[in-house]
Amino acid sequence: MALFGGQRRDSAKDEFAKERAIMNDLDERGWSHIHNAAFHGYIKSIQRFVAASEDQLEFPTNDDRLMTPLLLAVESGKLDTVRCLVDLGSDLRYVNQQNLSVVELASLKMYVEIMEYFIKLDHKDLPVWSKLIKFASSDADEEAEAAGRMLVKLTEPGPDGLLSPNWEAIVENQGIQATMKIIKTLISDQAKCHMYTMLLNIIQSQTVKEQIVKHGGILTSLELLKSDSRELILAGATMLCHLSKVQEYVDPLVNNGAIAALIKIWQTSSDQEILVQVTDTLSEIAAASTKHKETIGGTSGCMIALVSLFDSCLSKESKQPKALLMSLTTAVQKIVQEEKQNQDSFVDEGGSSALISLASAKNRELQLNAINAIHFLAKDNPHTQKIILEEGGVIPLMTLLKRSSAPKVQVCTAGALWALAGEDVDEQRTMAGMIGVNLLIDFLNAQAEFDILHYIGAEGLAVLAQGPHNKQNTIAQANGVQPLVRLLRSPKEHIVLSAIRALRHLCVGIGYKPHRENQEMVLNSRGIRYLVALMVHSRNELIRVESALTLGCCSIGNSEVMNDIADNVDFNYVHMLRLLYSRDELVRLLAGSALAAFAFNNTTQQHEIADSGGVRYHCFVPFLESDNEYYRCCAAFQVIVLARIIPDEEQASSSAVGIKLIVDLLETSKNEFIQSLAADCIARLAHTRAGVPAAIISIHAINQLCRHMLSEDEQARGSAAIALGYLSFNRKAERELLNKCRQDPYLFKVLQYYTPNYRLADAFLDAWKHYKHIGLPHIDTSQRPCLVSKKTVPYLNNIKNPNMRQFTILSFGETGLNHPLSSPTNQMSSNYHEDGTTVVTDNPIITRHTPTGGAGAPRSTYSRTSRHQVTSHPSTPGSHISSQKSATVARDSDT
Repeated sequence: MALFGGQRRDSAKDEFAKERAIMNDLDERGWSHIHNAAFHGYIKSIQRFVAASEDQLEFPTNDDRLMTPLLLAVESGKLDTVRCLVDLGSDLRYVNQQNLSVVELASLKMYVEIMEYFIKLDHKDLPVWSKLIKFASSDADEEAEAAGRMLVKLTEPGPDGLLSPNWEAIVENQGIQATMKIIKTLISDQAKCHMYTMLLNIIQSQTVKEQIVKHGGILTSLELLKSDSRELILAGATMLCHLSKVQEYVDPLVNNGAIAALIKIWQTSSDQEILVQVTDTLSEIAAASTKHKETIGGTSGCMIALVSLFDSCLSKESKQPKALLMSLTTAVQKIVQEEKQNQDSFVDEGGSSALISLASAKNRELQLNAINAIHFLAKDNPHTQKIILEEGGVIPLMTLLKRSSAPKVQVCTAGALWALAGEDVDEQRTMAGMIGVNLLIDFLNAQAEFDILHYIGAEGLAVLAQGPHNKQNTIAQANGVQPLVRLLRSPKEHIVLSAIRALRHLCVGIGYKPHRENQEMVLNSRGIRYLVALMVHSRNELIRVESALTLGCCSIGNSEVMNDIADNVDFNYVHMLRLLYSRDELVRLLAGSALAAFAFNNTTQQHEIADSGGVRYHCFVPFLESDNEYYRCCAAFQVIVLARIIPDEEQASSSAVGIKLIVDLLETSKNEFIQSLAADCIARLAHTRAGVPAAIISIHAINQLCRHMLSEDEQARGSAAIALGYLSFNRKAERELLNKCRQDPYLFKVLQYYTPNYRLADAFLDAWKHYKHIGLPHIDTSQRPCLVSKKTVPYLNNIKNPNMRQFTILSFGETGLNHPLSSPTNQMSSNYHEDGTTVVTDNPIITRHTPTGGAGAPRSTYSRTSRHQVTSHPSTPGSHISSQKSATVARDSDT
C-alpha cells in the first residue's frame, strides 16, 4: 500500500510539473499561455492558470518589454480582464522594462474606461493622478501628449455642463503647478495645448483660478499670445478671458501688459475664434474700472483696430460671424460707457456706421446688442449724438420700435433713441414726435420692470406738451393723464419726478394758459390727492417742491381744482415756505415758483400765503444776482407775482427789478432756451395785474419780442408771438406792434401763425385790416425762418427709404401713428396770402382757413381739398424751401 501511495504522489508531481512546463511554454514572441489569455481576454483560462500556480500573475514576458498579464490586459483594452486580474491579486506597482505601469499604458492607448476604473479603485499601491501628471511631464512628446489627452478626457464637464469632480484631484496632486512648468519646456505644442485644455475644463472652480494665478498663469498665458501656434494662442486667450471675469485678477492682468498684447491680436489676427476670446477679455477689463477704459481707449491703434474688425465682419460675402459681432458690440458698450473720450474716438473713426448697419440685422440678439452699443455711445455726448443722427441712426431704430411690440425690444430701442435726443429740448421734442403720443402712452402702461419705458414715456409727453404748437389736446384725447397719475405711486424717484413734470406741462401752456380738460382729468384721476401727499410726505425735497409747483399749475384758472387742494387736510403753504430755506438752491428756486403759481392772478391765495408766514425779499436776492440766467429769469418772475405780499420791499420796486431783469435777458441772452423762457414770462405777466404790461412796454420789450419772432428757434418765436398777442390789448403796445408789422408784414404772419389758440386784440386786428386796405410793402422772405420747417432734423434730409424717397420727420407722423415706411398722415404745408389769410394743413386732405376778423369771430373753418392743391405762395414764408424738398413731401403724400 505504501508503495502504491508513493507512486500516486510521484505521478501527481509529474503531472503538475508537466502542466507547469506547458503553462510556461513560450511562443516565438516570448509569451506564455497566460500572456495570450490576458491579452485576448480569456478570463476562465486565466483563472485556471492562476489556480494552478499563483506565480503566473506576475510571470513576465520573455522579451524586451517584460510585460505581466495585467499590463497586457491593459494594453489590449480588456476592462473585464483587468478587473479579473486585479481581483486575483496582480501587483499594481509593477512597471515594465520601459518604466511603464498600467496608468501610463492606459494613457498611451487612451483607454479612458480602464483609467476611470483605476481611479475608482483608489488603491494605495496605484496613485493614478500623481503618475498621470508625472507622465505628462515626460520629455518624450508622445508620452506627454498621451497624458495630456487623457487628462483632458478625465476633466471634461458632464453633459449638463457641471464641473468634473476630478478637479480636486488635479489640484491636490500639483497638477496646476506642473502644467505651468510644462508650458515653459521645449515639449511639443500639442502637449502644451492638451494641458491648457485640461485647465480650461476645470477653470470654473475658483480654487483652480487661484492656483493658476499663484503659479504664474497670467504671464504664461500672455506669452502664449506670441506663439506661432494657432492652438496655443487660442488657449492663452481663452485662459485670459476666464481670469478677466474675476475682478481681483483684472489689475494683475493690466499690470502685466495684457491690454497692449490683446490689442495687438486685434491688429494682427483674423481668426474669429481667437478674436472672440480677445474681445471678451478686453470687455471684462473695460468693465472693471474707468481707469482701464481710459487705458484701452488710449492705446495706440485700439479704435482703428476695433472699427476695422467691424468692417471686415460686415464686408464678408459669406454669413456674418455672429459670435464675433456679438463680442464686438458688447466690447463697444463696455469700452465707451460713460467714457467721453472713447465715445468720441470710436465715432470719429467711423465705427457708428457699422452699429447702425447692425441695428437692421436679422438676428434679434445681435440687433439689440448693436442698439445698446449705440445707446452707450450717444449717452450724454452731443458730439456722438450728432454724428450718429447724421449717419442715419434714427431710421432703423424708429422702424424697429414701430414694428415690434415686445417690451425688451422697446426698452432697448426707445432707450437708444432717447439717448440720441440728448439734453436739447428741441431734439427731444422731435424724437418724441416721431415716437408718437400713442406709443409714449403705451410706454407709461408698460409692466413695472420696464421702468425705462415709464421714464421715456413721461419725458416724451412732457416735451410734447410744451411750446407754441403743443400736443396737450392730442394727449388729452389719447387719455395720457391717467397713466401719468398712476406713475406718481412708482417706487422709482426719477419716474415720479418725470410724471410730476409731465402733468405740470399738460396743465398749463405758454403764458400760463390753463388747459382745463387736463386739469380736470388730473383732479378726476385723484392726481391732486397724490400730489399733495408727495408734497407733504416725500423724503426727497425735489419731489416735494416739484409736486407743489405742479399743484400750483393745476390750479391756475381752475377754481374747482383750487378748492379740492384747499379742502385737503394735509395741504398747507407752510410746506412750501419751509422749502424756501432749503440747502439745495434748486429746491429754493422751485419753491418760489410754486408759490408764484398759486399766487398767479389769485389774490385769495396771495393772502393765504401771507397768513401762513409770507415770503421775504432776501430769499430771492441770491437768485436775482446769480450768474445763472435761468435762476435770474425765474426769480424775476416770482418777485413780480409775489410783490404784493413781500413785506420787506416796496411792491413797485420789486416789480420794477423783476421786469427789467426779464426784458434784459430777452435782449442780451444768447441762449435760445432763456430767450423763450423770458418771452414766456412776459406772456404770463402781460395778463396779470394792472400796470405790469405798461411797465414791460415802457422799456422797449416790443422791439425785443419782434426781434425774437424772427429767431431760428421755434420756441423763442412762438413764445415771443404769444407774448405780443397778450400785449396787443395795451394801446401803446398795439401801436408799436402795428408799426413793426407795417414795416415788415412778415411779422404779422409769424404772429398769426403762433396765436390761433391765443388772443389778439380786436382793435389790433381791425387796424391791421385797415393797413392792408391802404397797402403794404412786399413781404421779403429771404433770410427769414420757415415756420413749418424742422431745423432740428438735418439727419433725415439725405437719407432715403427703401422706396428711394427721402425720409423726413413727417414720414413718421407728428403723433407717431404711422409706420415710417408707410404714407405720412400728419404732413404740414402752409400757404400765406397777402390778404392775411393763412392756409395751414395739419392733414394732407384738410385745409384750414384762418380769417383776420376780431377776437369774437370764429378762429378757423375747415374744408376739404386735394393734396395737390396745397402749394406755397412765391412770396410767403416757407417759399424758400427747396423745390427738391417740396417735391419729396409731395411724393411722400402720394405714397
